[in-house]
Order: sequence, then C-alpha cells, then structure tokens
Amino acid sequence: MVKIKTIKKIVIFLFILLFSFIILFFLYWNIGNGYVNHELKKYGKQIIEKIDNYKNINGKTPDSFIDLGLAPNEMWGGIGTEYKGIDFWYDRISDNDYDLYFGLSLGEALYYHSSTKEWE
Repeated sequence: MVKIKTIKKIVIFLFILLFSFIILFFLYWNIGNGYVNHELKKYGKQIIEKIDNYKNINGKTPDSFIDLGLAPNEMWGGIGTEYKGIDFWYDRISDNDYDLYFGLSLGEALYYHSSTKEWE
C-alpha cells in the first residue's frame, strides 16, 4: 500500500513539474517575442519617419533605401538594408504607399503597411 501511494505522489509531482515547464516555456516565448517585436518596431518607426520625411519633401516615396542615405544590403538584391544591426526590407508600392518589413524567423516577418499605418 505504501508503494502505491508513493508512486501516485511521484506521478502527480512529475505531472505538475511538466505542466509548469510547459507554462513557463509558453510565457518565455510570448514575452520574449513581444520584447523583440517592440525593439524591432522602435527601429522600424525611425525608418518610417525617414521615409515619411522624404515623401513630404519630395512628394513621393523613395525608390529605395539609397534615397534615405541608407546603404542597401546587396545580399538581398539591394532592397534590404541594415539599420542598427537589424535587416529591414522596403517595397515601394506607389508614390504614396510602401511596405517595410523584417524577418522574425524562417518564413515569418513583421510588416508595416503605410496605407493602413499598421504592423502585422
């Protein structure tokens, strides 16, 4: 009888321990990504200000990062640039609209659409 109670206690303890690790991992992953996204958006806003200032002065969005004084990253076909250690990409949609984005992980990116002024 004593062994069965002991085994039950061990199983319950292991279940609680496993469940706790899963919850902690989930919280770490979400809080960590939230912090990273916040930092990336902070730098993204600085680039957006440069683009919008250029547009106000020239009446159109820049053709590329070169127009903003930012060197293109040739590895990505010249449409990307490194800004404060982060790779950003820019797509000019029209004289008024553009998309700015950066990669989060393989196959995932965070986009800013000037037409909606929203990150997604």
